[in-house]
Amino acid sequence: MKWSVTAWEAAAPVFERIKALPFIRELAAGTLPYRKFLYYLGQDSIYLKEYGQLMSVMASRFDEPDNSRLFMKFAGDNLDSEKALHESYSACDGAEASPTTLFCMSHLRHQVTEEPLEVALASVLPCFTVYEKAGKFIYENAVTEGNPYRAWIEMYGGDTFDDSTERLLELCDEYAVRASSGMRDRMTLAFREGVESEWKFWNSAYLAV
Repeated sequence: MKWSVTAWEAAAPVFERIKALPFIRELAAGTLPYRKFLYYLGQDSIYLKEYGQLMSVMASRFDEPDNSRLFMKFAGDNLDSEKALHESYSACDGAEASPTTLFCMSHLRHQVTEEPLEVALASVLPCFTVYEKAGKFIYENAVTEGNPYRAWIEMYGGDTFDDSTERLLELCDEYAVRASSGMRDRMTLAFREGVESEWKFWNSAYLAV
């Protein structure tokens, strides 16, 4: 069985908690208070800047030029489209990072800069897979007519990021095949911790304001 399959099985209970979050449910229904959504966007903008930098760091860690180019693409195209959507909602540029955002950024930076490449790969994967799966879940359960978050729902519920997610999954599996069983276990733990971070991020955005 592919590593990506077993890793998702390990993280699946956390994803069920993500689907049950009030933030997710109310976003789909269009009833999420706008102040909570704007707060989330402000925190997400801060996180994305850090995430884009870490994608560049990841690019520098590969010996294979194709993999380096892949991560430079991740640092550019996908983040640019997300930032454009943030601007369309007029997210506050002066937002300050919350304790949860600071924790998520610090944890991921450590994984990317200090851990073996296999673990670093597994650590950046949740941002791709969770948003893809959560976006489709929201889209399938959304009330789109009159929903103020329709643009966000349609963006994340579409296939915009499918190719990038699939390529990253393949790359993680390629490295996992060559890794020891102990390293694969570390990859799985890092992936699950990353999914936990996504839960913490959305939950804190709902509770903060």
